[in-house]
Amino acid sequence: MKFIHFVGLACWCAALIALPLLMHAHGGMRDQRQFARFRLVTDVSYIAFATPAALIAIAAGTALVFLARVFEPWLLAKLAFVAAMVLVHVWLGHLIQRSGEQPGRARPAHPLVGLALALPLIGVVLALVLTKPDLSALTALIPDQFLVPRGAAP
Repeated sequence: MKFIHFVGLACWCAALIALPLLMHAHGGMRDQRQFARFRLVTDVSYIAFATPAALIAIAAGTALVFLARVFEPWLLAKLAFVAAMVLVHVWLGHLIQRSGEQPGRARPAHPLVGLALALPLIGVVLALVLTKPDLSALTALIPDQFLVPRGAAP
């Protein structure tokens, strides 16, 4: 399960880096044939590679949490950054879809915007997983009712 999670995450992270660069190629489209090729490459990359990789990484990671019974504060921090990665993924999908609806007018964001969003998130997730820092001091900031299962006495 850990291997599946790792491979899914590696592929998803690679896609989050490659998609903004692929989208930047949209700016140089001169004719319909080039635009059709651009659409095919970005659509297939997003729909057939990036999204399945994200789903596999998230599903395998969720299974690992319960199989390994890891309920540590660093994991909550990691999940927050993974949620931000999901938002970047959705934003990139929106840009790809918008570029197909308005081929002449839709100018995708510069790839550095996508990379500036994705790279720090990927780095923080990797750092949290590898170092597993003691973030127990952060749990003092969480109200007690969020730390006790529903129906259980605090």
